[in-house]
Amino acid sequence: MHTYILSNLKVLEIATFVFAPGAGTILSDFGADVIHVEPPGIGDPHRKLSQLRPLPESEENYCWDLDSRNKKSLVLDLKKQQGYDIAKRLLKTTDVLITNYHPSVLEDLKLTYEEVKTINSRLVYAHATGYGEQGEEKEKPGYDATAWWARSGMMDSVRPEEAELALAAPGMGDHPSSLSLVSGIMMALYARNKTKEGYKVSSSLMANGIWANSILVQAALSRNSKFFKTTQATTSNAMVNHYKCSDGKSFYLALVKEEFEFPLFCDAIGLPELKNDRRFMAIAARRENSIDLVSILNDHFKQSPLSFWKNKFDRNRITYGHINSVEEVANDQQMHANNAFLEFSDKPGKKVVNSPFDISGYDKVNPTLPPTLGEHTNAILNELGYDDEEIEALETAGVIFSDSKK
Repeated sequence: MHTYILSNLKVLEIATFVFAPGAGTILSDFGADVIHVEPPGIGDPHRKLSQLRPLPESEENYCWDLDSRNKKSLVLDLKKQQGYDIAKRLLKTTDVLITNYHPSVLEDLKLTYEEVKTINSRLVYAHATGYGEQGEEKEKPGYDATAWWARSGMMDSVRPEEAELALAAPGMGDHPSSLSLVSGIMMALYARNKTKEGYKVSSSLMANGIWANSILVQAALSRNSKFFKTTQATTSNAMVNHYKCSDGKSFYLALVKEEFEFPLFCDAIGLPELKNDRRFMAIAARRENSIDLVSILNDHFKQSPLSFWKNKFDRNRITYGHINSVEEVANDQQMHANNAFLEFSDKPGKKVVNSPFDISGYDKVNPTLPPTLGEHTNAILNELGYDDEEIEALETAGVIFSDSKK
């Protein structure tokens, strides 16, 4: 018998693209019943995201697999009064509403927090935005590449001086941001247990990006702070840097406790003479002569493959991370040992990335394949009290769509 911590939680998801639906996915992993509302026609455009280039080409709809597993699909035209009436019925028994629609769209659909709480005063309303709910840019479209990566300063901060700007990896800001939305939802549910009242949770990609880049942003807020961009070869700290091996693979060295780690490091890599080199003996000297040290280490690490250096580092407890390609991540045994990937229960052999935390004493749902468009429309409407004749009339009127094959 499985025990899911959110088994009685009902979630209505009126959202598209990764940030907000990602939060629903995490809740579904812990047993929440998540209904994903899609418009008639092509449905949620998120279904087509994996066709966007330069995303990797694949026969599988991997973006949809990742963020729509476990969910139910309800195709509903919220712009029509009958569609809105169905949404109202759903909202009366819903615990959490997740949306990332623009404020003006929510006003047009009569789905603002002020209106929804009159339907269900206990509902937790989670609103995900690009640039926040206030200010001149509150209606501005925002993706993680623009609002999280570019606007937060990270896109500029991580590039060495004069280097080309790096494009964002798909979803790199959306999925961490979805965790913050889940955190807010769970705190609001905790508060509801105390007060019996619902609450609004707000989070933006911009705010999450600033939080991700908060050390450098906090430095910018501080007096007399100076930020210097460097390259791998010109960094002021050779002990926090990346290096390439003879096989072309690389690792990232991170000796944060440098004062006592540096001598151990020198012995581990077979260069004990560096400990007594006046250029590198003290931290201040290593900073002053960092370019020389980086050059020495570059030449040294290029003499052997990554596997050789991993063995040296692991045996001597040197902090580093070998730099994986995405193909290597998919086959990383440490990740598999810690259930970073799960197998779809209804398609053995097909795997999906797991959400990044567990709770002792509770299970996670064995993931199920994402729904086809309108797969659960009939069942959901039946549960709301609509009979087959009413459902057929609604479909004829274009208010709903049902996948009749299901």
